[in-house]
Amino acid sequence: MILTTTNKKGGTGKTTLNILLAEFLYRHGQKVLIIGLDPNCSISEVYGKVLQDQNSKLLLTGRDVEAYLLKEHTSGGTLSIIPEDLDLSMLSNIMDTKLKLEIRRQNFVQKYDYIIIDPPGTWNAQTRNAVFAADTIIVSGKCSPLDYKATLQYMDTLQECCLDSEVFVVCNAYNKQRDPGNIWAQYQQTFKDFLIPEPIPLVNSFQKLVQNPEYSIPSAVEKRMMNFISTVTGKEWV
Repeated sequence: MILTTTNKKGGTGKTTLNILLAEFLYRHGQKVLIIGLDPNCSISEVYGKVLQDQNSKLLLTGRDVEAYLLKEHTSGGTLSIIPEDLDLSMLSNIMDTKLKLEIRRQNFVQKYDYIIIDPPGTWNAQTRNAVFAADTIIVSGKCSPLDYKATLQYMDTLQECCLDSEVFVVCNAYNKQRDPGNIWAQYQQTFKDFLIPEPIPLVNSFQKLVQNPEYSIPSAVEKRMMNFISTVTGKEWV
């Protein structure tokens, strides 16, 4: 299954959410591949895989790429990455389905249970490739008037693409004390059936989760994350 977390605006927490998705699935025995498409290299920097020979620029230009194995879990799960490249933004003329074709040509769908794509926070060739490759699209927005507006506009953009993918909206990094103008209520009123029923809480233990395979996050956060993952994957997780 291929999942893309995206928005037309940067700073909506999509990379953090993608890492949380990857970490939870990997800890539950799944073979997970992260594909970074943001030339800012945010997700590869978190995992210490910046400026690597094997990268998504090669993937998007049709060359065979080997993913880097990041870690293996006692559950049987694995976490691998194809990191970004600083020159990704130079690829402006690639067709929107190139990534989808390469994922299948290079048998990544057979090798991994879940592929998580992390595009930039702009509507460009890399983002379009991430969107058109996805089985499920997660539009992430924080609880701010600007993120809410960007999410609203982005949903209109996706509708114009006539996608077959399932689309969800999620209010990310939610903190009830930091909700100016009750933005969460606006998400609920506007996005209705597209909206994940509960907002994703702010995860302060993020770095510990990435660095320590045995780190246990608070049960309330884990429960909400598992509900989120069950919704976007269409599968119940124990």
